[in-house]
Amino acid sequence: MLNIPGRSGRTCEGPTRRELMRIGSLGLAGLHLPGFFLSQQAARAANVAEKYAGASGFGNAKNVIMIFLQGGPSHIDIWDPKPDAPANIRGEFKPIKTKIPGTSIGEHMPMMAQVMDKVTLIRSMSYTPNGLFNH
Repeated sequence: MLNIPGRSGRTCEGPTRRELMRIGSLGLAGLHLPGFFLSQQAARAANVAEKYAGASGFGNAKNVIMIFLQGGPSHIDIWDPKPDAPANIRGEFKPIKTKIPGTSIGEHMPMMAQVMDKVTLIRSMSYTPNGLFNH
């Protein structure tokens, strides 16, 4: 659709008027996208708030503490032990039970295990390892 260098075999340099219009319209479309995405996000947020309006705990959080350990222990050793995984995947530390049934964390965090019912643990986050995972 967008060919900035132009077609081969043309006798003059530069883009044609048609190509300039195409490039300009793409720029205008790009300026409109943030507003478009905000309206979609607002609609989704309204649907979620409506869905969970009667649920206890929705919207009560006042603070967030993000524990980001750059260069720290592996997440498998601390937050996501895999005791049933093969030896080359699971960590070297043992899992301990938490207050939440079926949830375990690494053995080096016994006090955190006692308050895990007050914590939200996100284990589904992923990224493409093109570089460091920095925010």
